[in-house]
Amino acid sequence: MDNIDLNDDVGIENDDNEKHSKFSRQSKGFLRQGLVFVGALTVFCLVLGHMHTKNPPQLSKDIHHLMKQHNLQPSHSKNMPQSKDDDDDDKIDKDDDDDKIDKDNDNDNDNDNDNEAPPQLIPIQEQQQNELELAASVEALDQKVRARKATRGILMETDPKGLELTKALQAETLKLLERRYGYGTKRETFRVRVDLIYPNSVLKDERERESPSASFVIEMAPPSLLPCSVFYFMEIARTYKGGEFHRNARHVLQAAAQSGATKGHRSMPFQEYSPEHPHAQYTTGYAGRPSGPGWYVSIQDNSANHGPGSQQKANPYEADSNFGRIVQGVDEGVIAKIHSVPQKEWLSKENCVKITQLTILVPAGDDDGDESEWIEWQPQS
Repeated sequence: MDNIDLNDDVGIENDDNEKHSKFSRQSKGFLRQGLVFVGALTVFCLVLGHMHTKNPPQLSKDIHHLMKQHNLQPSHSKNMPQSKDDDDDDKIDKDDDDDKIDKDNDNDNDNDNDNEAPPQLIPIQEQQQNELELAASVEALDQKVRARKATRGILMETDPKGLELTKALQAETLKLLERRYGYGTKRETFRVRVDLIYPNSVLKDERERESPSASFVIEMAPPSLLPCSVFYFMEIARTYKGGEFHRNARHVLQAAAQSGATKGHRSMPFQEYSPEHPHAQYTTGYAGRPSGPGWYVSIQDNSANHGPGSQQKANPYEADSNFGRIVQGVDEGVIAKIHSVPQKEWLSKENCVKITQLTILVPAGDDDGDESEWIEWQPQS
């Protein structure tokens, strides 16, 4: 029987235990290092994820924008809430879309403004059209009034049809006064400056001969009282070509007038008159029956000479049309200077007082009604 050495077995067992202990120590070391690495990697990922959450990477935003542009929406599970990153991206995209909409709206507004007509261009065109239509309407009524007045036995001041036509003509003329001259909307009164040159026969010395020109101003009657008479004279002034004072009578200074509006010696359509504006001294009226285009300055009260029933017996109501009164030139001696011509009644050519220009004037302060200063009226272009 062989002898077994127990010491050898114990040695072998000790060697195995030592190897196992060494392996265990090495394994634990590797495990600790692995845990440290995993922990560090986890912290790094958490930090990186936090940064991405607050500031999404540009690439992600660019991809998201491209998907939006091509209508490609990222799919989300019904049971899975949308991530915070997606929420932030959507919020950013919404802001960008809002900005784009605002810019598009601004561009649309700019385009609308570009397509709009220049300011006042359309209103002025419409105004010109309305003025032409009103002028045509006034002319049509004017012809009807003339025809009615020419009817034998008709007194326009009492004939119902005549009164109807004249009232219609007055109403339409007021509209044309408003459209053409701004009556009732910009101003209530008008004036006309009469520029003239004295003849040598009234110039007393060298100083007067060096400066023979003068002027006086007529203020128009209220258009609401005498619209046709006021409009008629303003049209004479607007289209004036020439004229002169050619009669120096005891009661009037009478003038001739040539204008585009009165071509062919076109007179007033009827004898427009208002007792609220009688032929007082220094008023202005139209000469003749029918009245105009000749006109005169009353250098005395002519209510009896030119008022209702005057200068004829057939119509006790008919009077000369009266259109204004002199507001500058009487105190300055201009009217007296004209009347001082050394010839009475109809004047010879060398004694006529030439009227060089008629100028329509309007108050400078249209908006506040200030009539302390008057300026030249300008037609609307």
